[in-house]
Amino acid sequence: MADVKKTINLRRTMAIAIAASIVLSAAASAQSLKEIRAREAEESSLDREVAYTESVCGHSISATIDWRSAANWPEDVSLAASCDGALGALEAVCRDGNSEARRITRFVCAGDGSGASLSSGALRYGASPDDNGFSSTKALLDSEL
Repeated sequence: MADVKKTINLRRTMAIAIAASIVLSAAASAQSLKEIRAREAEESSLDREVAYTESVCGHSISATIDWRSAANWPEDVSLAASCDGALGALEAVCRDGNSEARRITRFVCAGDGSGASLSSGALRYGASPDDNGFSSTKALLDSEL
């Protein structure tokens, strides 16, 4: 009888430990509502900025935010706004009549401070909080397109 009680208690303890582990794991990986809303606002802002770039350039451009690269991005600085200068550089190239700008069909806004890069039709701008990226992106596009 004592062995049965020990077995029941051991199973109960294990079940509680497993349940606690699952709850803690889910809580650690879950985003707060504040974080979700902030990301949605950033994505909406980037969508509006890219829509304007599309209207200037005359072709479709898909856009994404690389959230992994923005893990340490300051909460009080808009990542999408920090990438807007890079989009402005693309707009300037389109206004200059460079038809090669049509090759750019994807824009990635990142928060790692790596600057502008161009690869296989994707313009990636690794923003930093203190620079909008216009000059460096324009120089890249002028040399690559």
